[in-house]
Amino acid sequence: MSPGKYVACAFVCFGFSFSALVFAQTAPPSSGNSFLNKLLNILVCDPKDKMCDPEYNPAVKNSLIQSPDQVLKFIDSATAFLTGQANQPVGERNANFSANNTVVAVTAKPPSSLSPSLDNDAFQRMMKTNASLASAVQGYLQKQPASIAQLKTFSEGGEPWAQMFYGLAFGDAWTGIANPAESCRWIKESAAAGVSSARYFIAKRAYLRDNCFSETPTLEQAKIWAELAAMSSDDSIQKDSRELITKILKDQLAGLK
Repeated sequence: MSPGKYVACAFVCFGFSFSALVFAQTAPPSSGNSFLNKLLNILVCDPKDKMCDPEYNPAVKNSLIQSPDQVLKFIDSATAFLTGQANQPVGERNANFSANNTVVAVTAKPPSSLSPSLDNDAFQRMMKTNASLASAVQGYLQKQPASIAQLKTFSEGGEPWAQMFYGLAFGDAWTGIANPAESCRWIKESAAAGVSSARYFIAKRAYLRDNCFSETPTLEQAKIWAELAAMSSDDSIQKDSRELITKILKDQLAGLK
């Protein structure tokens, strides 16, 4: 890789947002550490990482997202940014940030019908067979503005993986569209369609009574979403969801609502 590409690699991988995910089709790392501990790790860009290669094309090379752990870090980075923006004085916020401003009311009410879990294996298959969506996701992670409109089109067409990433775009600083309500809106659509990582996102936001919802979530709603997420075939999502369920049950036994 030329020196110029190394500079591009460093810029992409050390930026503020979570777009420094490693992209290669390899075995998932061990899930021995807890999710919260993993959040403390700093993602370091290896020149071998596919995400560091500006010429990487997921349609013809290895699929994206090497492990569900990375999606969880991706999700937590979005919520951390939105929380930070919400806590700032109004005059210091991103000019386009608007808490609870969405054309659709967003609640934590679980879906009336159950959809099969969509996990990392389904994501990998989709990325290999849908070149247009693969390009949109890759473009978003490489901070290409045109990718936002592409993800919006796919999301409005009902594509659950696009909906998750489009929702996360509302929690990314560079997009200029930071908005917690819109983030929860689209990620909930993804969760209702079965995406396990999106279900965990909604469960966690509901448990924390996040202001992305138009009405305060209940612990029972959070528990249902966590139980749905725990049905995932991905070990890390199962583990984190079960830990969240335990917290919810303890709060319920303590009489919290």
